Amino acid sequence: MKYVRFSKVMVLAAVFAAGGCATSTLRNEQYRLPASYNFAFYDTYNGAARSFYAAHFAHFSVYETGLTKGEDDVEAMAALERSIRAYVGAPPVFEPPADVIAPQWSKLAFATGRSMDWTHMLHSQLYDILTDERVRDKKAAGERAIAYYLSNTASAFSTRGYGHRWMMGGGSWAGVFARKYPAINGILWAYHWHHAAVYEALMETDSATRLRAVDRVIRVFVDSVLVHPPRTMPLTAEIAPKFSRMFPAAAQIFDNLHMMHDVVNDIMVDERLTREQKTAEVERMRLNMMYASQDAVVAPGMPMGDPSMHMMSEGSMRVPTLLPDGTWLPQGHPDARMATMDEMMMPLLPAAPPHRHGPALDGEHSRSDGRPSGSDANLASHERSQ
Repeated sequence: MKYVRFSKVMVLAAVFAAGGCATSTLRNEQYRLPASYNFAFYDTYNGAARSFYAAHFAHFSVYETGLTKGEDDVEAMAALERSIRAYVGAPPVFEPPADVIAPQWSKLAFATGRSMDWTHMLHSQLYDILTDERVRDKKAAGERAIAYYLSNTASAFSTRGYGHRWMMGGGSWAGVFARKYPAINGILWAYHWHHAAVYEALMETDSATRLRAVDRVIRVFVDSVLVHPPRTMPLTAEIAPKFSRMFPAAAQIFDNLHMMHDVVNDIMVDERLTREQKTAEVERMRLNMMYASQDAVVAPGMPMGDPSMHMMSEGSMRVPTLLPDGTWLPQGHPDARMATMDEMMMPLLPAAPPHRHGPALDGEHSRSDGRPSGSDANLASHERSQ
């Protein structure tokens, strides 16, 4: 009789294979669409590209801090805020993935981190396409990149517009992070403005004008937007109307990514939730936001807009509203406050006077007084304050 000697490593491997497969998360990764334009944005506008790496560091570090330091550790969050602000001036050279920035949180919500990283990849590819002079048909190349992104059904966010922060109706945790840590929340919303504003700058038709426009966005972001951050989370179509007309599905994907970032912030700093409840809530909300489930999911308290047009529904401008008794009306509630266009075009200075929009021309807002409108008005408003 022949005897086969098994090492301890082989035995342990067999045990984990038999007992762990049912509960483990597959971590297969999909690489970005191969193309000659890849990394053109990083090579051409290095400072802008790296500034987004700082934003991703900020998001995932908030999750990790809330999980490992405690939901109410004010000192830890203050130290994190200092680190984030330091990264504004000296951002990372390369982008680390979620599980490197937030290793403990990634064990709790790996699928969500993967969805976020996958969508950051789409961000990068569309920046690359708009940057590379060799890409003549920007729309065709962008649509191909979006289709490739959506092919990863396990990670792709929905192309449907659920409105402005519709997840405020998602649970008792809604809005907790902004109330506990308004300074960091303001930085994160400022970065969301920054993402969209760079897209709009890249819509310029020649490289010299694009360079000036991107430089202008970075200057306004650092000198003004971070100083006076948005009071509501900016939506891509409001900050980047030209980009959103060319790629309406991408605009909604990015809004859904940013809103999911906000949801995770809220869940991770809500001390009323156990670790198991946080895991379940993050996954529940992620599944609600997936492209694969968008035909079956209806935003809470809101009718859907026309799905074929990727439009926001009628109630999407009604923002979460604090009532005198301390309770909140959710996004889209018929009695919730209707946000003004100024708020949706954030960031504007708190003291900025309201203005009237003239007739819409070619899908953009014009002004009866001849002053700039749309994202140009955002930038001009901040530059006048300097």
